Amino acid sequence: MGGVYRYDGSFAGLLTLLARLLPKRILPDAIGTDPPPQQNLFAGVTTVETDQELVEEFWPELTRRLTPSSLHLVRLAFLANHPERELLICRYCLLAWEVGRKAGGMLAHPQVAPLWKLGQQVGREAHRYLGFVRFQEVAGGFYYAAISPDHRILSLIAPHFAARFSDQQWVIHDLTHGEGLVHDRQRREWLLLPMESSGEPDLTPAEERFQELWRSYFTTLAIAERENLRLQQSKVPLKVRPWLVEFARGG
Repeated sequence: MGGVYRYDGSFAGLLTLLARLLPKRILPDAIGTDPPPQQNLFAGVTTVETDQELVEEFWPELTRRLTPSSLHLVRLAFLANHPERELLICRYCLLAWEVGRKAGGMLAHPQVAPLWKLGQQVGREAHRYLGFVRFQEVAGGFYYAAISPDHRILSLIAPHFAARFSDQQWVIHDLTHGEGLVHDRQRREWLLLPMESSGEPDLTPAEERFQELWRSYFTTLAIAERENLRLQQSKVPLKVRPWLVEFARGG
């Protein structure tokens, strides 16, 4: 029992780790992708390499013990920015190994409730960002949008934007996690890639004119006497406003 485990940070890597831990009913002391800051002298760190063949063998057993909604919850939690996300997933799956599919309905159970809450947070943020992505036409013939979410939600919002803007080349850049969602209109597919920030995007003249008109529209529409900052912040959080044209100041 116990011990500290490391993996490569991929979902396949986590499934490999679960495939080795769950049949033996092992609950680790910690799971991570980096060495712990203070290692126990008497407990070594076990690094588990991703094994795709093992994942393919393990997947049918996992789907037998977890319902589709439970599998979705595991995926949501994996995308969370939480220091113990892997450990919460492991605890949840260990319960499923004991009680089977009914684990998904045991929302008050201490091995279920934290994971369910975390999954809800990720899902809600992904849903809200469907309305907080603002594309800008940039030099090079594509559209660019920057966001800064708490969780790694790009793969969750990708199907929505791929369907809505299937005829366009576009990029949604997650500045928080250094990832980019790149859509290829020729192949009608999207890819999730590492992406670092390299300054402000080079907007086309037409985009700059449009943004100025958009800001003017919102300024004209606003009625100072009816301004309600508390209501405004509940609808449009402060953290998303730097990426919304209507809240940005013109150059």
